[in-house]
Amino acid sequence: MKVHARAWPGSYLLNHSLVKKAILAIDLSRATDLLVDCAPQFGALGIEHITLFHSPVVSFNYMEYSGYSMMVHIEARMINLRNKLNDLGFKADFAIKEGLPSQEIVDFASRHPKALLILGSKGFGFARRNLIGSTTLRVIQQTKNPVLMIRIKNAGKNAAGEDECALENKNLLNQALFVTDFSPNSEWALRVIQEHLAGKFYHLGVMHVQDVVSLRHHKQETIKRFNRIDSERLVRIAESLEKTSKLPVNKVLTTGMVVPEILRETKINQVSMLIMGTHGRSFFSSMVLGSTTSQLIQLVESNCLLVPLPDDVKKE
Repeated sequence: MKVHARAWPGSYLLNHSLVKKAILAIDLSRATDLLVDCAPQFGALGIEHITLFHSPVVSFNYMEYSGYSMMVHIEARMINLRNKLNDLGFKADFAIKEGLPSQEIVDFASRHPKALLILGSKGFGFARRNLIGSTTLRVIQQTKNPVLMIRIKNAGKNAAGEDECALENKNLLNQALFVTDFSPNSEWALRVIQEHLAGKFYHLGVMHVQDVVSLRHHKQETIKRFNRIDSERLVRIAESLEKTSKLPVNKVLTTGMVVPEILRETKINQVSMLIMGTHGRSFFSSMVLGSTTSQLIQLVESNCLLVPLPDDVKKE
C-alpha cells in the first residue's frame, strides 16, 4: 500500500519559512534571561530576526517606582535585552503592549503569521512542576503561529529564599523526535522539518503510536495489516528525513496508550525537542489542539515545537 502524499504547492514552504523571524514572548522574570541565553541555538535553527514582546498585566504609565514611571524600567530592560541580541548577530527589536498577556501575545503574533513564536513554559510560582503556566497554555491553544515552547524547571530556592529556575534541556538541538499520526497536519509538519529543520539536529527520530484502545475493536488479521501499513509509512518517513538530514533516523512504532508511550520514549532517549503537527484550532473549538497534544505539552519534559497546518493550506 502506498503512503498518501499530499501535493503541497511547490513554492509554499519558501513563502512560509519557519526559521527566519521569531517572536520571543518574555515576562522579564529570571526565565527571560534563560530564554535569551538560548539565542545562539535559535540562530542555529536559522532564525535571523528576533522581536522581543512583553505585555505588562496592568498599565504602569501612572505608577511611580523610586520616582520614575515603571514603564521606564521596562523599556530599559527591553533595550538591554535587544542590545544583547544585536551583539549576538541578530536583527532585534522589541514591542510592549499593555493588557492581558495571553491575548496580547496571540494578537501580536497574528500580525506576523510567518514568525515562530517562542515561549517559556514556566508556571506561576512553580506550584506544579510538570504543568506549564496558564499564559503559555492559553497562547498555545489560541495561536495559529508555529510555537517553540522552551521547558523551564524549578531549581529550588536561592539564599534569599526566592524561587530559581533552569532550562530542562540546555541543548535544544541534541535529540529531536517527530511524532506522527499520518494525518495532513503531521504531513505538513514533516514537510516543514524536511525543508527547514532536518539538518539542524544532532540526532533525529520519528515515532508513531498505535492506540491500543482503538485496536481493541479490530480483529487480529486487521491489526496485522495495520502494523504492516504503519511500518511502511514510518520507514518512508525515516528515509525521506535521512536524505535531507544526512543522519540515521531512529524509527519507533509501538502500541499502547498514546501519551504514556510518547512520554516514555522522550524520557528513555532524553529527547530535547518533541515536534508535532497541530490543528491550529482556536480556543473555543471542540477539541483544543487535540487531547493528545494538550496532555503532552503539559507533561513532557522536552521542549516542544508545535507546527499548525496553515488555514490557506487547508483549503488546497
